[in-house]
Amino acid sequence: MSSTSSKIPDFQLLKKRLISVGAVCTELCCSGKEIWLFNIDGLVDTQRLSLLQYALQNHVGDLPSDAESFAKELVCIHEYSLSHSPDEIEKLLFSGMTVLLSPHLDRAVMIGIRKPPTRSISEPDKAKTLRGPHEGFCENIIINLALVRRRIRSAALNVKKYVIGEETRTDVCLLYMDTKADKGLVKKLDAILSSIKVKALGMTQESLASQLFGDTFSRLDPYPKLRYTERPDTVSAMLLEGKLVILCDTSPSAMILPVSLFDFFEESDDYYFPILTGSYMKIVRLLVYLATVYLAPLWLVATKNTDILPSLLSFVGKVEGEYTLPIFLQLLIIEFAVDGLKLASLNTPSALSNSLSVVGGLLLGDYAIKSGWFIPQTILYSAFTAMANFVPSNLELGYCFKFQRMILIVAAELFGLWGIASVSLIFFLLLAFTKRLDGKSYLYPLIPFSGKAFFKMFFKTSKGREEE
Repeated sequence: MSSTSSKIPDFQLLKKRLISVGAVCTELCCSGKEIWLFNIDGLVDTQRLSLLQYALQNHVGDLPSDAESFAKELVCIHEYSLSHSPDEIEKLLFSGMTVLLSPHLDRAVMIGIRKPPTRSISEPDKAKTLRGPHEGFCENIIINLALVRRRIRSAALNVKKYVIGEETRTDVCLLYMDTKADKGLVKKLDAILSSIKVKALGMTQESLASQLFGDTFSRLDPYPKLRYTERPDTVSAMLLEGKLVILCDTSPSAMILPVSLFDFFEESDDYYFPILTGSYMKIVRLLVYLATVYLAPLWLVATKNTDILPSLLSFVGKVEGEYTLPIFLQLLIIEFAVDGLKLASLNTPSALSNSLSVVGGLLLGDYAIKSGWFIPQTILYSAFTAMANFVPSNLELGYCFKFQRMILIVAAELFGLWGIASVSLIFFLLLAFTKRLDGKSYLYPLIPFSGKAFFKMFFKTSKGREEE
């Protein structure tokens, strides 16, 4: 609780200021003295507010003249703080606190009877699990912290709080296990979060992420440096493995760091299934990634030279018949067409979603083949890669796969297998020299190689894996 001997300079001016910013003012009479209650409609618990008003109006006896004694006597059942700063009072008012002013008190009393609007706790659509709990984060940071605390009942779980943005004043929390997290990384991230000076976090966590990785290369690099999840059990598991987690108010996603490329092939079900099954699913995700990126470029090379990789041709049959567009252009056009259909589906009402599927998937595809623009094999490979892009739950990583594939298709058309090999080497070197926030390579534990960490990543034990 804050304490100061300074008095509020002018109660009437402060009252006008709070009303002008949209606060609801309730005037009460408590033991013959005037009291004003200010709150933002929709951010407070109306039932508790009514009980507070009843208690104030029916108080019998003299009122203390100082705010500290007044709060202890009349507001003791609620969280409260004291202040004389108009800016701080306004900030707490917009945070959902109820402000109590009286010409007979030396300071303002901020009462914590907040109840911001929020949706119910439900399982995230993009991170469903077969055996795990069906709980997900919501847009309320207090509820999200409670969901994590419910799973980690230890004093070693540290929570550092920040308020970022001069206009939005967004609440941000850094979570880490004091016994497991890298102390140097905690200190570095704490310094970054404390030093952020921006007008607003307009897009909450995405605006915050751009501040964490503010250099030009990181902003242009499509590979995600953060792992997002809406599952509290995933956050708890990552914290126990030594990761750091950032929660941002008004966002249902937690940010996990540091992460490497292989971390994105982990899912919650890997921990809820037996060891062999969970390891198998991780390996399948990695193999699907390789197929997503390299299948179409290698098939393009095979169509130009039937002596190279003949098995790819025999799998779907030889390319026969006439077609208007070169296969190289067919692959690239379908890449853009699939993205166009995705964007269209986002804006399609649910009642018409089946119609979009029929028009986009059947009529357009069938007409494209019959007209000679595309061949069935192109549609097949493109359909596979489009579906496989959803194997990683991270959307940014799916688009990284797409960018890689499109560049490899161009390289395969121009230089054949040598082009694919050269571009793959460039990709590998870029990932190897890209650093995480803790200074390790983005390909860790492959580079630098750590046999123990690599084995635990793909073949988890019953105790789970710990961060090296």
